[in-house]
Amino acid sequence: MNVLSRRLFLGASSAAGAAAALYSANGEGAEQTDQPPEEDDGDAAPETSGAVTIAGIHPPASLDPGMATDTETERVLRQIFEPLVGVDPSTGSVAPLLADQWEVSADELTYTFILREGVVFHDGSALTAEVVVENFERWGRLDYLYGYGNISRSTPLAFPSVFGGYLNSDDCVLESVEAEDERTLVLTLSTPVVYLLQALTLPAFGIASAEVLVDNDPGLISRAPMGTGPYRLAEPENDDGATVTLQAFDEYWDAAEGPAEVTIRPLPKSFDRLRELQRGQADVYDLITADNLRSLVQSGRLILQRDPFSVLYMGFNLDHPVMSDVLVRQAAARAVNRPELVENIFLDGTRPAYQFTPAALAVHSDTALQHSYSLSLAQELLEDSGYDGEPLDFYYPITTTRSYLPRPEAVFAAVAADLTAAGFVIRPKPVRWSDGYVEQLMGDSSRAMHLLGRNGGFRSPHTFFSPLFGQASREFNFHDEEVIELLNSARAESEEEDRIQLYQEVADIIQDRLPALPLAYPISGLALGSGMADYPMSPVLNERFAEIRLAES
Repeated sequence: MNVLSRRLFLGASSAAGAAAALYSANGEGAEQTDQPPEEDDGDAAPETSGAVTIAGIHPPASLDPGMATDTETERVLRQIFEPLVGVDPSTGSVAPLLADQWEVSADELTYTFILREGVVFHDGSALTAEVVVENFERWGRLDYLYGYGNISRSTPLAFPSVFGGYLNSDDCVLESVEAEDERTLVLTLSTPVVYLLQALTLPAFGIASAEVLVDNDPGLISRAPMGTGPYRLAEPENDDGATVTLQAFDEYWDAAEGPAEVTIRPLPKSFDRLRELQRGQADVYDLITADNLRSLVQSGRLILQRDPFSVLYMGFNLDHPVMSDVLVRQAAARAVNRPELVENIFLDGTRPAYQFTPAALAVHSDTALQHSYSLSLAQELLEDSGYDGEPLDFYYPITTTRSYLPRPEAVFAAVAADLTAAGFVIRPKPVRWSDGYVEQLMGDSSRAMHLLGRNGGFRSPHTFFSPLFGQASREFNFHDEEVIELLNSARAESEEEDRIQLYQEVADIIQDRLPALPLAYPISGLALGSGMADYPMSPVLNERFAEIRLAES
């Protein structure tokens, strides 16, 4: 590794390592208000034999890295596929993975990666720079392979979000991806992307074998995922179409001391995940909810907590004839008692949100409108707006929990009660997450409001602002050229002070025009069974199963 590479490695560590604890995780789960199950003897869990069962939330939506947008999918993808760079579990800094060296040109337009030697995919083929080029080119034409209409959603895919657009777009800042030789990859940009190394740690940039990158069968990669990761997909003994079983890859390039097999069982209801943990049928219960916390504490379970790096918000449909009036949106914002909402429903450590970026990113604007709770002001604003009591459809998910929304039914009930007290007439629209909650709410032009959230994938305001407000979206029907220009300027701004100011200007505009109202920065966590010694917690959910440690028998 030359001097330039070494300096850049240290730079990445100092920038991201100092904030390792500030990252947050993604996750999904379920609301349940039943009484906790009777606890079995804590010693009833079967002895571990190199196998771990995780009580997850939902089955992965796809095993195609480039198409990943939800955290349960990303949980599995991180084990099968690996990107060029990863996250150091101790510091949170960018660390070598498939690339063990890299350097960046002085103008920050050229990134040169040197690939690790001796890496093979699960199908036995070798990792080369040309294979990485094929992956980048495929990510850049996913709009063509799948049809743009199928992937225009509230959560954009990683490639256009990071690079400004697809390869066929004038907005894309990735000019070229080339293999100089078998181990040397060169990315050339038209304008700098200051967060590029951090963004490349996303599981969406996991490298797949060239054998499954088939244009005339774009779904092959999901049916036969072939990566370089420490685990490969295996057929579960009980193939219910939802359970995922991963087996250790014998030819993995690095030493792996994790369990030989990991099974992820989707259990949408929080109560079911708790029950399976207490019965010894699961080793990890993810996304614990406050109403189950006492039972876990009383049974002596080890509880691990992720730092907050997600935001829950109430979205507005600006095309709706009532919600298009900013006075109505301001009234709704003033009506919601965020401190009370957080105190009554969320895990300790959750904080009310008044802007869309968690405090850990240190870009909060002192001049942005906070829309703090005031019932009297909410009532006055609503009266001034001319709202005549028309019922307003409010979408919220049921039988699910997200890292940003652990108890959706309870959150909706509290928010709806606040809005009703201010004079709104709310018509509930509950939809099961598994029935396509996001697609249904965005497809309903009569929708007025909805609950949703955003998980941070890497430590930059971009991971929050750009996917939500940096492009036209059916979620809010909000498109602001000034916001887009500011975000594009921040993307290329190397001076931290100037970059922070740009993000603060974005926050000012968003809080002024109010396409959505931030509600909370939630805490998420998990509980371990007696057969577990440690689990690799990560605020950005970079939780590699190869780092799981089992208790000694």
